[in-house]
Amino acid sequence: MAKLQKSLLSLGSNLGDRQKNLEHAVTRIQQTSGILSVRPSHFRSSKPVGGPAGQDPFLNAAVEITTTLDPYQLLRAVHLIEQEHGRERHARWDARTLDIDILTFGQLVISSPDLTIPHPRMTLRRFVLEPVCDLVPQDIHSETGWSYQHHLDHLDTAGNYAIVMTHAGESPQDALRKLTREKSVLVADSLPVAHNVATLQTNYDALQLQSTSDQFVLCNFAPRQCLIEHPGLLPEVQRFEQDLLPPRLLVILTDNIHNESRHQLVTKMMPDRIITPWLFLDNFNHEVLAQELSALATCHR
Repeated sequence: MAKLQKSLLSLGSNLGDRQKNLEHAVTRIQQTSGILSVRPSHFRSSKPVGGPAGQDPFLNAAVEITTTLDPYQLLRAVHLIEQEHGRERHARWDARTLDIDILTFGQLVISSPDLTIPHPRMTLRRFVLEPVCDLVPQDIHSETGWSYQHHLDHLDTAGNYAIVMTHAGESPQDALRKLTREKSVLVADSLPVAHNVATLQTNYDALQLQSTSDQFVLCNFAPRQCLIEHPGLLPEVQRFEQDLLPPRLLVILTDNIHNESRHQLVTKMMPDRIITPWLFLDNFNHEVLAQELSALATCHR
């Protein structure tokens, strides 16, 4: 007998009759073979994040299901439901009649070109976390170990900045220059990776000033990056962080976003406790990278 699993899905629509699209989607999910129970959240309206300008607001929801399908079978099933509702993919993050994302599948962690679970951006987006918290606020995210309510609260309590760490051989200067021209974020100057307490102090002094800006700040340096090679600096890092709001997000730029050792990299920088969610991005696709970084400034609202 196939094993029963809980899974969270995210639903969104901003073309046509948005409420009707979501209601029909919930019905079709209920009718899908291998899905045994369906529990939807409240529907909520949200502004589009990223993608082409001029889009109408989205209506969003989350759905908790119990299923005997495996993750890839579930992915095929939700893609079929999207197609039945006229979903067309022209541009990234464009307007759509129906969007269904698999957010979680039990406590499974998958990172492949076809499917990433947990959804890599679910912890960044209020329009995802609020409906999830309608359903399972105290359930635990399988990578961060935080409850979904904790993730939602973090969007309100974290500093108005994200930290970028380059874990690849090339700096993302083209993407950062594009963001500076568009003035969508304030890009902070790079500082060196700290190898001693004096440099660490300099980095945290700069971060303290930048993290209190009214404008969203993208800090092109990661003070905790020093812990990868110098774990003995952890007590000093903890001391400096006591008076600093944690970053909203750690962005790790890499040449292999599906690297199996990526979680080990995160735990080297946060060995004592997880202080912020993270997102791995492809360092070499500058157009997508600029779009992703620009969306960070608005996705929490």
